Amino acid sequence: MENDTVRTLGDNTLVDIWIAGKSRAITISGAAIEASKGTALSESERREFVRTNLSLIVRAASEFLRSNPAAETILIESGQLGGRQLGGERRAGGDRRKGDRRQRNVGPPGGVERRGR
Repeated sequence: MENDTVRTLGDNTLVDIWIAGKSRAITISGAAIEASKGTALSESERREFVRTNLSLIVRAASEFLRSNPAAETILIESGQLGGRQLGGERRAGGDRRKGDRRQRNVGPPGGVERRGR
């Protein structure tokens, strides 16, 4: 995506995306991005968030269009992007396995080994 297609205007970040058969102007509020990311961001960080999370933006815009099918412009506000952190570690708490459930490979099941001659 080119640099000039994602831009900031005040607290909002704007992007033009082809969605539902039209090129649409999508405005993402700074509050929506900060709620999703969990922290305040600079203008360049908000632009980068939009660039790296376009699938999330398109999903929120599609939901907006379902309730407003004639809308030419789309405004995504706080709560529409979700409150989870994106782009970070998938598992923050270490390994997903709590105990050592791995079994050692001690041979074939049943204990009988067959070899072709």
